[in-house]
Amino acid sequence: MPARPLTTDRRTVLRAALFGAAGLAVGPLLAACGGGGATGRVSARVEDSGGGTASSVIRPIAEQNGFLADLDFSYVAGTGPGDVQNKLLSGALDAASFGPLGAVVAAEAGSDVVLFSPNLNNHVRWLVPENSPFRTPADLRGKRIAIPPNNSDAFRSTQLAAAVNGTDLNAEYELFPGAVLAGLALFDRGDVDAIVTIEPNATRLVGRGARQIATVGELWAQGTGEDPNSLILNGQGALREFVDGNAPAARAVADVRLRVHEVIRERPAVLAELHEAYGIPAEERAAIALLPERLRDVYPVEWGATAFANLQRQVEIAQRVGLVKAVPAQQPWTELGAP
Repeated sequence: MPARPLTTDRRTVLRAALFGAAGLAVGPLLAACGGGGATGRVSARVEDSGGGTASSVIRPIAEQNGFLADLDFSYVAGTGPGDVQNKLLSGALDAASFGPLGAVVAAEAGSDVVLFSPNLNNHVRWLVPENSPFRTPADLRGKRIAIPPNNSDAFRSTQLAAAVNGTDLNAEYELFPGAVLAGLALFDRGDVDAIVTIEPNATRLVGRGARQIATVGELWAQGTGEDPNSLILNGQGALREFVDGNAPAARAVADVRLRVHEVIRERPAVLAELHEAYGIPAEERAAIALLPERLRDVYPVEWGATAFANLQRQVEIAQRVGLVKAVPAQQPWTELGAP
């Protein structure tokens, strides 16, 4: 069932906020400028997220709403957190999800990554089995924790949220970092005491009876006093040379993402309708019913001063607690300006 379109006024306002004055002209720009593709249409190699990731609904919603009609995107699949970032750095992708700390780490290694549009708010959750005696992450100190790979945005944000509360994640927990599916297997077999995982996997576990004891956003808020829903997990990132040299393509990638997020915010029920894109089978009815409530706020519709303040705060704290070294002289995020 196609998602209900937004009103023109609201969409115009949101897109203008993302692109400045250029936002009002994105449609004509795409038709007129091309992007180097053989068809003369804007082209880019973009991330194709599979089931088990929050971004797995982006392409289906874009397709069912006709957001890709004038674009020539090539989709490159990733194998999970950390992998698409490596593909971007290797040149296999033009744009992919990238967190602020990851961008700083990339800069330390000589890669100039810049975040140029919204991607995902933080959706990393701490969960324990239903019958677990543990009630908070602090209760789990010294215990076995399954967690995403240590080069992923999910891992780095978990480190950061622990650090702002005076906790050294690596030193105070027995961590088992690895692929998300491997972590889920450890949790299901009872080989770990808890799991730190991303959506929609956290919602699937809650639907089966697992107990969510905290979110990384809540821990961030506890340590900083900021809104728990304000913590950005990642933006859409690219090498700066791609953004500077392929402005129409960068704007097209950003515009599609924003339009999809607008649909989700206006009609979150679409997330339940697309449960199969998340990798959730129809028989997991409890998890499907939870998707609109638990995941709606994961998809941000703002990019600009407020978002940049949060990204800056993350990087400054990460530097202070030793999670990153020097902050790049040129900020690793940008607002797409007029063509």
